[in-house]
Amino acid sequence: MQLIQEQAVSRPQREAPEILVVGGGKGGVGKTCLAANLAVEIARRGWRVTIVDADLSCSNVETVLGTRSERKLDDFFYQRGGKDLRCIVCDTQYENLTIIPGTTGLLDVANPKYQQKVALIRELKALQADLIIVDLDAGAHLNTLDFFLMTETNGILVITPEKTSIDNAFKFLRASLFRRVERFYESPEVAHLLKRLESFREFVECVRTSALFDGETREAICRELVALARAMKPKIVVNRARNAYEAQIAANILSKHSRQHLMIEPENLGYMVFDNRVSETINSGTPLVVSYPKLKVSQCIADLASRLGYF
Repeated sequence: MQLIQEQAVSRPQREAPEILVVGGGKGGVGKTCLAANLAVEIARRGWRVTIVDADLSCSNVETVLGTRSERKLDDFFYQRGGKDLRCIVCDTQYENLTIIPGTTGLLDVANPKYQQKVALIRELKALQADLIIVDLDAGAHLNTLDFFLMTETNGILVITPEKTSIDNAFKFLRASLFRRVERFYESPEVAHLLKRLESFREFVECVRTSALFDGETREAICRELVALARAMKPKIVVNRARNAYEAQIAANILSKHSRQHLMIEPENLGYMVFDNRVSETINSGTPLVVSYPKLKVSQCIADLASRLGYF
């Protein structure tokens, strides 16, 4: 904590917060570790950061940060009438960093209604912060997809160099795109086509030749579909890479599949090098950038913060 206080500086306040959503599909790839350390690093640089534990079943951001709060995200969902997220925001031991703690994992909270999710997203965008980092659940559940889609260009996909992780990240990105299309059209016909195909390019061609729509309508829908896909610009972070070359290979594979099958062009944001001491810092409740600021992996996190524009 002392390190954070000594290095913290003040920044001009932004009128509206930027939202950074951290997902990736597969569990255990380091999403929470990245989100928590990135939050502390950017807060150390003087930006007002709020980290949100949006894992509605197994929240653990507090564990990684080494903080505890009596308030939980459950309290927001249980509020009657108008929703107010400000009373759930809690201070942490780190200057400029606040937290919205996760839920208790009870079934009714782990599966909120769509209107509750909309209310939560609306309240997040109204918070007094420069940056809001949202740590998502593993998998491609509707809750996770809807939170990932709250921002088009500020979603981070965390992967490891293993093929299973890359495959799961691709499936997560595909599910996100299909969910976006489904929500955009709210059409039974479009939803029916989405369930039949795995490639978004095939889906667009299927629409182009479908007898469900007339020619002019088909072409208009195809243009809209391509625009919806190309508007998504997720950022890839490769965790537990042995070196920059291995990270680049993994990011290139995911980017290639995304371009070919989804018409999405991800950005390679950077990587985190493998280090055995990461587990130690998680167990101790002291983030890497605080306990081992000179480690290569901590420098990787600092580079990621800079590439995001938080100098």
